[in-house]
Amino acid sequence: MERTSAGAPGSQSNRVGRAAAWSVFLQDRLVLGRWTLVPGVRYESIGFTQTDYARTDPGRSAPTRVVENGVDVLIPGMGVNVDVSAMLSLFGGVHKGFGPPGPGADRETRAEGSVNYELGARYRRGALGLQAVGFFNDYDNVLGKATLATGGSGAGELFNGGRVDVAGVELVVDYDAAARAGRPFRLPLRLAYTLTRAEFRTDFESEYELWGSVQAGDELPYMPRHQLFGSASLESAAVALRLSGHYSSEMRTVAGQGRIPPVESADAQLIFDLSGEYRVAPWGSVIAAIQNLSDRSYVVARHPAGVRPGLPRTFSLGLRLAR
Repeated sequence: MERTSAGAPGSQSNRVGRAAAWSVFLQDRLVLGRWTLVPGVRYESIGFTQTDYARTDPGRSAPTRVVENGVDVLIPGMGVNVDVSAMLSLFGGVHKGFGPPGPGADRETRAEGSVNYELGARYRRGALGLQAVGFFNDYDNVLGKATLATGGSGAGELFNGGRVDVAGVELVVDYDAAARAGRPFRLPLRLAYTLTRAEFRTDFESEYELWGSVQAGDELPYMPRHQLFGSASLESAAVALRLSGHYSSEMRTVAGQGRIPPVESADAQLIFDLSGEYRVAPWGSVIAAIQNLSDRSYVVARHPAGVRPGLPRTFSLGLRLAR
């Protein structure tokens, strides 16, 4: 390959985006016996301006297009917790979600909106802790953005994705294996599992590469169905060591349903990390870590521009300062 000419510096997607926002919120905490209620509401007003310039005009002498838009939204929410006993509590919540379209969005591009529900229970008895949470996110419109990182043109176009349902459950167990022995150190163990199902609920055609021709029931890309995390640590006043592992199931890289074609899949992966910390003085600690301990090779994405590998074995060393 031989370059025949150089483009103007900084001319690709030559634009300036601005946003001005103000917001106000009100939140309260009400304790009524065993019940705790946390209601809240937030109002936000955002104005966007995007000024586009020609690619051959790095000095930005004259704009080729100016796009202005804005959004005003009221975002309420409510959280509830009830102490069933000294060891068991139940909790839940309903919250509105919001994602602004951003500068440069066309008039027909709507803000991302959702209503998010959760219901769960926490149990704590001595060194043992259990938690189970179910969640459901009801999107009336999900947004996609064509960035270079997602295989798009880099122009930052936004796409309406219509209705999407995201549902799942998370289970967490943690236990300090050294608590009953009365040792001068801790041995915390943790295991967490998350099941997630995310589906489009409407049919539509999109120029967004990750979506394409979508039918109701298609799964969202880059959303693993199963995730599992586990860790074992040794912690004392001066030293901390931690071994952790994370598993993610195979996931699709383009919206669809049924069996995932090999050319549209990201690998299932089981990755282990090792980290440590040594307190050298009251003011700081030396920290070290090895990510992807086994140096496993795996496909983590297929955008942009084809297969992308996961992080190889990586060593890091640093200093953490404490005030």
